[in-house]
Amino acid sequence: MFDSTLALLAEGYAWLPDRRRRRDGRPVTGRLLGKKVVALHGPDAVRFFYDERHVVRRGALPGPVLDTLFGRGAVHTLDGARHRARKALFTALLQDRGGLDRLAADLADQWTRARRRWDGLDRLVFFDEAGLLLTRAVCDWSGVPLPDDEAEGTARDLLAMVDGFASVGPRHLRARRARSRQEDRIARLVTEVRDGDRTAPEGSVLRAVADHRDDDGRLLDPHTAAVEILNVLRPTVAVAWFLTFAAHALHRWPEHGKRLADGDAAWARAFAQEVRRFYPFAPFAGGIAAADLRWEGQDIPEGSMVLLDLYGQNHDPDLWPEPYAFDPGRFLGREPGRDELIPQGGGDPAVHHRCPGEDVVLTVLETLVPHLAELPYRVPEQDLRIPLNRVPTAPRSGFVMTPVP
Repeated sequence: MFDSTLALLAEGYAWLPDRRRRRDGRPVTGRLLGKKVVALHGPDAVRFFYDERHVVRRGALPGPVLDTLFGRGAVHTLDGARHRARKALFTALLQDRGGLDRLAADLADQWTRARRRWDGLDRLVFFDEAGLLLTRAVCDWSGVPLPDDEAEGTARDLLAMVDGFASVGPRHLRARRARSRQEDRIARLVTEVRDGDRTAPEGSVLRAVADHRDDDGRLLDPHTAAVEILNVLRPTVAVAWFLTFAAHALHRWPEHGKRLADGDAAWARAFAQEVRRFYPFAPFAGGIAAADLRWEGQDIPEGSMVLLDLYGQNHDPDLWPEPYAFDPGRFLGREPGRDELIPQGGGDPAVHHRCPGEDVVLTVLETLVPHLAELPYRVPEQDLRIPLNRVPTAPRSGFVMTPVP
């Protein structure tokens, strides 16, 4: 059985769906990084995958991914009671309606500040500007100090952690260096808060993580605390990818913009969901088989790698009629089933490894996309192709725009 690691790096998002088509929808088998792999697909597979009797996370994430995207000791690497105790920290912070409303207010304020600055520019790269705006907003909301002269560097670091996790070469090295810098900086903040040398607002992410005790009753060490604070900051700033995709969608299908600019909240929600479904984000999720298993006639040996097809499911015609048509109307008046729309994983975010920050992603998009729709700008000639062989991907140009004062 050939190892498909190089093929995955070369094909990106297309790797798993292409192999599934070749197998007429049956589970895909193969090897990645020398380990036997079985890939699953569909809502029933989501429920199977997120059952800890079947699939666990310990040992599932390769070192290069931990050293760039998630961090060593992150909640993503835990199982059982330890995972549930750590996950409760995130769900309390990221799914609180009052906290999300405060984040929305921070986002709107940062958009106003950014727009004043954009009026003086001949051109801007929206992806970079979105990353900076989100960095300022999430740091303010999280209680993490961000001096003005450090904002651009911090934004570059947070974006680099995401941009380089699935790569080799310079992108990957930038991601490693970015994570190391930010972990060191935030670990010092945590120590200062605990020693009383720095205040952190009550209810803030910085205060909550600094005070958090795991299921063994112990405080997180400063490094792990920094990792988990970054696991709030980094994925929030990663919404820059979705915001840039939203700009791309409004450019390609401008007929959707008027309802957004007019403040139609239901349409903003539907548009946000369709951006998450239509555009590529994570190609798949991975875990380790906890026992000898069987799925749809395919044996899954204990210790083998199990993948869940995220990108393929979000474009499955059995779930989404005309899946390659951008149609926010499919979500108008209808919230997707828990295990249907899975750009950030499936299952119950309170107990499973589904990202607890989905409400944050939707808050960002529902708050900022209407502002984007009413922003006057021109789109100069540029390369707006979105290559599927690059993970994570985005329009090649980053979406260049010329503001109209």
